Amino acid sequence: MDKKVELKNIVKSCETRFNRGASYAWKHSDFNDFSREIQNETKINISTNTLKRIFGKISVDDYYLPQQATIDALKKYSGYLPSDDELINSESTIISNIYPIVNSRFVWSVLIVSIVLFGLYIFTKNGNNNLGKITVSNAEGLLPKTVFFDLQLPKSEDSIFMDFGDKSPLIYLDPYQTKISHVYLFPAVFKVNFKSTDSILARTTVYVPSNKWLGIRFLRQGDIPNSYYAFPALKNSKDSLFYASNNQLQKVGLDTLKNHYTRLCNFTPINHHSDNFIFETTFKTAKEEKGIYCNSMQFQISGIDNMIRFNFVNSGCSSRVLNVISEQIFTGTQNDLSKFVLDLDKWNNIKLINRNKKLSLFVNGTLFFQGIYKQSIGDIRGVFVEFKGNGYIKKCSLKSLEGKKLYHF
Repeated sequence: MDKKVELKNIVKSCETRFNRGASYAWKHSDFNDFSREIQNETKINISTNTLKRIFGKISVDDYYLPQQATIDALKKYSGYLPSDDELINSESTIISNIYPIVNSRFVWSVLIVSIVLFGLYIFTKNGNNNLGKITVSNAEGLLPKTVFFDLQLPKSEDSIFMDFGDKSPLIYLDPYQTKISHVYLFPAVFKVNFKSTDSILARTTVYVPSNKWLGIRFLRQGDIPNSYYAFPALKNSKDSLFYASNNQLQKVGLDTLKNHYTRLCNFTPINHHSDNFIFETTFKTAKEEKGIYCNSMQFQISGIDNMIRFNFVNSGCSSRVLNVISEQIFTGTQNDLSKFVLDLDKWNNIKLINRNKKLSLFVNGTLFFQGIYKQSIGDIRGVFVEFKGNGYIKKCSLKSLEGKKLYHF
């Protein structure tokens, strides 16, 4: 694969992992945090200015490429792997460059051999040939929840790390290590990986349920082990709203003067409605006394295999939009997502109808977006609505197409 194309794909993966919207709108403080997070997970220091060059905030010439060690660190941090289509295109490019069309029979022979070899590669890859294995052997507690893993480490000359999927630091694994445990502090579906320098070697899924509605306030997801506050989510009896005041959060030690996030979530398992449901929420954001400020709201339906997430922002901030529809990722830096700008200070109603992987999104009663995805999200495991800063929620529900209540707040 062309290195420039690969670098663009790595950048997209980093944006998704860092989860601060599109990198076009990141500020200097975001790049400082990003550099620190990469160093914590990979033990490799990438300067803020280098990251700005890679992510297009500092101009460079057309031929600029960072050092391979820097690219490898970004791959390791983001969990980037080329798709099968990219591998096929890479194979085709190599063949066309090396073998000019002189003898068509010879070219076809080479193509057939390459396809067979690629098929063997995919078969070997999918068969976990010497790639190791992660097995959940036991779990203790509901929330927090400690999960115990049995490990079969692959043979590798490279260092292998455990990524628990919750943005906690990577853990180095001893070559002969067979067991490890980890405590999860918030509900979600987590993708747990073995990682080497530039690839994911094995993967499993951990599901941490809540079995009720929870409110969570945190500074950044990566800081949750050190700075967050979780509480049972209840409606205010006076106005039937969900809202957690800053005074309430300051009493438990959460610094609300810093950028923080508020999430209303329920991760009770739901079966048999994976790609057929109706999600609806009515919300508005709390006004922030910060002058010029990008505010946002996002909602997510999490399946055991994939997720659907839509992100809305205030005017001028559409480059920070990050939408995920199963296998599809849309970022504001690569797409015109200005339609996802709303007046978040006013009450808005969002309704998403999913009929067998065909999505219709309505905003305040108007059809807003339609789309189709291919890969099922799997049985539903949870929903959340999240604000950057604080917000109010009148309603949050997930129903079957027949009207059966699956989640209702």
